Amino acid sequence: MPADWTAPQGRRLELAVALLPSTGDGPAEPLAQNPGGPGVSGRLMPIGIASGGARALLDRYDLVGLDVRGTGRSGPATCPAAESLDAGPQPAAPTHRTARAYWNRLARAHTTCAEADPAQLASLTTTNAAHDLDALRRALRAPRLHYYGVSWGTSLGATYRTLFPTHSGRTLLESVVSPDPDLRGLLDGVTRAREQRFEHFTAWLAARSDRYDLGTTADEVRTRLLALRERLTTRPLRTSDGTYGRVETDQYLDAEPADRAVAGAALSALARGRAPAGDGDGKPRAAAPPLVAPFAGTALLCSQVTHAASFTEQWSAYGERRTAYPVLGTTRPMFPGSGEVPGTSTCAGLPAPERPPVEPGRAGGPLLLVAHRDEVITPLPWARAMRARTGGTLLVVGDGEHGGMAGGGCAGRVVEFFAGAEGAAAEGGVCEP
Repeated sequence: MPADWTAPQGRRLELAVALLPSTGDGPAEPLAQNPGGPGVSGRLMPIGIASGGARALLDRYDLVGLDVRGTGRSGPATCPAAESLDAGPQPAAPTHRTARAYWNRLARAHTTCAEADPAQLASLTTTNAAHDLDALRRALRAPRLHYYGVSWGTSLGATYRTLFPTHSGRTLLESVVSPDPDLRGLLDGVTRAREQRFEHFTAWLAARSDRYDLGTTADEVRTRLLALRERLTTRPLRTSDGTYGRVETDQYLDAEPADRAVAGAALSALARGRAPAGDGDGKPRAAAPPLVAPFAGTALLCSQVTHAASFTEQWSAYGERRTAYPVLGTTRPMFPGSGEVPGTSTCAGLPAPERPPVEPGRAGGPLLLVAHRDEVITPLPWARAMRARTGGTLLVVGDGEHGGMAGGGCAGRVVEFFAGAEGAAAEGGVCEP
């Protein structure tokens, strides 16, 4: 496989691929998959699909998983200096000085790794990865490649369809990344979605005022919760179970829909000056950094976004988010382009892409875009924006998950779409899991 598809006679690389053969009686076509990240190994994704509610895909498809270039067993690209970088304990909101210091440390680490192998770094682009997909299609001697991509895998799928429209088969893109490559806009969109989710949470709590006693209207709940956060910021609650301050309160305010009951009970207890009850010490568990990718994943993402290399711009945008979204605008946006310190970017120190990302366009083969109604990593408006560029139909899953449709209550829609069934799967609509 060429490391650079614009220079196919140059450096070569190998990709790790796994194929789970169809169990059907008739001829099978390849269905390639990518779980996103970017940087998450996709080689074993077919096993996960075949073990869940979409296992019937094996009736007519060979399920193909691969580690995208630079990840897993496909010539992994690493940057130990960046991957071991510790941002340290984070305050409620970083100062310009602390954010700049972290940016500089990350930029130095990335620069060192980039200088060690600039050709490898330059090869880690979504466009090259899409060409790899078509090389896989040719190796399988298939006239077309069907595809199921999640999160960043939707960017890969949209790029593939645009570059190879005549070889694109049925394509399902779930938890769709925005087609607009501007990092500032991406982080704004994620923060806006989290703020809206909080507003939905206050309405939910108000409707259950007899249980949580935080107010009878959404405005009352909001006022009380923000006053509670302010009090715990200046005077944290110290108990035998631990200390509850701004960080812990923000985690409860940022609750996913599935966790509202637990978060509501915790906030109700804190409002009464008590430690929340629950597992262990009763404190909220710090969420794993969203979609944290190794160096290859960072490079793949940063090849796809613009306005990422300037600390001044990222810090300025962060200041505007803090003003526009006063509840959660100070916290780290749930998108891998954000550095561990809010107001910074994981792209710090990486060179700007040599070529702009491919603009998603329309192509052959049916396209189904799937969005999860209340999720905040890839918000619903992004799927609508992608549909405006690529066509296809939109299916909204009525939950707050990021990906996971093939293993949940709407897995049948995945099977129906790839089976070519007309009706709900082809027309989009809504699925309540």
